Amino acid sequence: MGARRRTGAVLVAVAAILTTTVTTAAVTGGTPAVAAAAPVKATDRGAWQVRWLGGDRYDVSWRSPSRLPMTGDRPTIVGPAGLRIGPPTIAADGRTVHAVVGADTRPDAADLDVLLSGDRLDARGDDRLRAGTTAAGKALDLPGATTLPVDPATPGPYDVTTSDYQLDPVKIAGMPEPIEMVGHVVEPAADAATGPRPLVLFLHGRHSVCYDPNDESAGDGAWPCRPPQLEIPSQLGYDYIQQVLASQGYATVSIRVNGINAQDYRLADGGADARAQIVEKHLDHWVGLATAHQVDLSRVVLVGHSRGGEGVDRASIQIPLSAPYRIVGQVLIAPTNFGTQTAPYVPTVTLLPFCDGDVSDLQGQRFTDVSRDLTTGDTSLKSSVLVMGANHNYFNTEWTPGIAQAPAWDDWYGPKRDECGTKNPDRLTPEEQQSVGTAYVAGAVHLFANDEQDVLPLFDGSRVTVPSVGDAQVLSEAVGGGRDVRTPGGTASLDLADGASTRMCQGANDPAKVASCTYGIEWAGVHPHWPEQYEHLVTREFFEMTWTAAGQSGGFVLDDPLDLSAGRLELRTIVDPDQGDARLRVRLTDADGASALVTPVGDGTLPALGQRDDTEKYWAQTLMVDPSGATGVDLSRITGVDLVADSDHGRIWVADLGAAPAALAAVPDVRLPTIDVGDVRVAEGDGPGTVSASLPFTVNGEVTRPARFSVTTAGQQLGDVQRFMVDLAPGQTGGSIPIRYEADRRDDFGKLITQVSTWAVRNMMTDAYVGGLTVVDDDPTPRMTVRPVHRTVDEGQPAEWAITLARPVDYDLYASGKVVLGPAPNVAVRDVRSAWVQSHVGEDVDLDQPLWTYHPYVFKQLRHGRTSAVLRIPTRADGVDEGREALTIRGRLGKLRFERTVYVRG
Repeated sequence: MGARRRTGAVLVAVAAILTTTVTTAAVTGGTPAVAAAAPVKATDRGAWQVRWLGGDRYDVSWRSPSRLPMTGDRPTIVGPAGLRIGPPTIAADGRTVHAVVGADTRPDAADLDVLLSGDRLDARGDDRLRAGTTAAGKALDLPGATTLPVDPATPGPYDVTTSDYQLDPVKIAGMPEPIEMVGHVVEPAADAATGPRPLVLFLHGRHSVCYDPNDESAGDGAWPCRPPQLEIPSQLGYDYIQQVLASQGYATVSIRVNGINAQDYRLADGGADARAQIVEKHLDHWVGLATAHQVDLSRVVLVGHSRGGEGVDRASIQIPLSAPYRIVGQVLIAPTNFGTQTAPYVPTVTLLPFCDGDVSDLQGQRFTDVSRDLTTGDTSLKSSVLVMGANHNYFNTEWTPGIAQAPAWDDWYGPKRDECGTKNPDRLTPEEQQSVGTAYVAGAVHLFANDEQDVLPLFDGSRVTVPSVGDAQVLSEAVGGGRDVRTPGGTASLDLADGASTRMCQGANDPAKVASCTYGIEWAGVHPHWPEQYEHLVTREFFEMTWTAAGQSGGFVLDDPLDLSAGRLELRTIVDPDQGDARLRVRLTDADGASALVTPVGDGTLPALGQRDDTEKYWAQTLMVDPSGATGVDLSRITGVDLVADSDHGRIWVADLGAAPAALAAVPDVRLPTIDVGDVRVAEGDGPGTVSASLPFTVNGEVTRPARFSVTTAGQQLGDVQRFMVDLAPGQTGGSIPIRYEADRRDDFGKLITQVSTWAVRNMMTDAYVGGLTVVDDDPTPRMTVRPVHRTVDEGQPAEWAITLARPVDYDLYASGKVVLGPAPNVAVRDVRSAWVQSHVGEDVDLDQPLWTYHPYVFKQLRHGRTSAVLRIPTRADGVDEGREALTIRGRLGKLRFERTVYVRG
């Protein structure tokens, strides 16, 4: 039976597609049908609509002129800092992005954008091709790099066999179509004397699911694939790594989840939980296969690419120690991390492609960063590996042009000779990128499944390479693994600077905020350690230092002495790309005040990452110091660490510093408790005023230490974003989150859904991190009428139709009427004022034709709280006796359909 099955309901938001923030959404069913938004003229850049939802909530949507691409990243609505923008959702048409926005005044669509992979979809051009530095890029200068004596990509001695299996499909909540159970197995031959074989499971990411082998441009987005279209075999894309691992004695399986890719727009977490469920189903299947295939299920390594990376991480979070299989590590390749999660006590390597044109913000870095402060005692390694010249797609051969069976593409963009362009010599070819993938995936598998510590330098910040990657350049940084870490603003305070400018700054991207690390930076490139201010995530402090001459210095006073007598010093350090490479030395001071100046590995040089505005990366690489050469100081009691500039100018930020052991510490058999946020459905009630409801959450596992998580709600009628902490006591098994809403006796939208997002802070982890409160309106819809103000008017007077509600409602109404054929004779175009004709019909018209033949529309918005409005068409007095002519409109007001005539006397 394996993994724990969730006991609480998982939120299945209508057309939701992940986020790490919260919103209140209106679901228009029943009564809400009367609140249809006024049409907006479409352009080649799409069409915006803004609709009031009550209070300070607005439904904002943008409809693309074509289907949105199926990528790992998500389209997100962004806007000014004052707006409280909720999670993006994608409609079933595959073209429309929605978000609920909290604002004091009606948002202006001109201030909003839809962002996908760094590009504004609603604006012309590609924002990723920013004006600025035009250099084509240069190879990194990495002095001090050495070649390891062992190469994990070297094929092993065993013969390999390949097979495939297909099981009954699995039904997943929130997805109409069941999900396939297909596995591609590559393993040592049955008679190979390998001993017990660890299992490595691969999960691909979000990619197109169908293709027509005879027409590359064909495809209608339908699922399941309709003939002659075939499924894209994304599960075959890692066979090149599977072959090497199998030859080394590992059993491997790569699974297919096209069914999730085709339907995950429906799910609030983008399908991460669905992917985790399929991973667990396959592992359950392997319980029955293990003996025959000589598989050791106590050593399972998961490998996930793109959204598959977030999926396997979610599986690692969910699978308990009592399962008949044990996750001993995971490798996440260019992953998404919409839930800002990490798997405690599970060693993790995250590969970040420098030229990722899909998950371009490198959000996978959060799997490493979140783990640092989550709990004490978690010695699992969390490593991030930056692969220079690599893109998103080429790690999967079925997503690689020239190799894939289906049409495939390079996800990077821009001129081919620019940095990251395919003709730039520092851009990796598909074969080179896949060689890096093989070496680093295999290296992590060796480290996690067999404790082969000789490959650890690939992941711990050391400057090393292996022969199989050729000239590819790779940087790494790490936390965990037994490190003794000091954090800026936490256990490390500011030392007195000498010439340099130093401060502690808040790790968030907000150039207008003085406390932000990006204060004053016009364009901060990609900054994976610093969330956007609108995400409302828990942030961390960083140490910032700027210098204008060699010899200037600044640094840290450590609250607790750091023992460097048996290990090395590491500082995770971001270099400002606009300032160029940084060269630093480090001064160590002991508890007695003695100090020594030491030179870090590679002569203390840290390269600037990115030569163009569109490739700059504010990513923390490792400044590594071997302190063994320091004389005259007590390395067991270091209380001060200062950075001394050795270059004439520069700026850096330090995420943390610590003592790293020579070998990984053992990882205890522990899993943190998790929470699942539930759903509640309540009747609105009569109020009047504010009503409080409770959104339940369930604790899975045992809370043994005080724990805490962060909650964010937004877009509620009571005002600003609400963000607060919830504390868990030892032994607690559940609780609730308070949510407020307004109740009254006015008709409202049929449902108002408040979504709530949660993030782990201490001693716990989130699982189902999004929940919702659905408030069902219980007030009747008032009677609505549309009547002519005057049955007959003289020419020159306006024809008017009065809209009346029996009582106010809490939503905007839009009345629309089309001029149609009425009782003969009918008003001609010339009988209506020319300005109205130009704006409603156009200029190229026949004035003698009846107006109805052009089918012009009239619109009127009836704002919430109002009970009357007037539709109006101005007539024109021409002095010609034409008798009585009819002007008839046919239209709708909510559910009311009407046809009304006003007669005009000439």
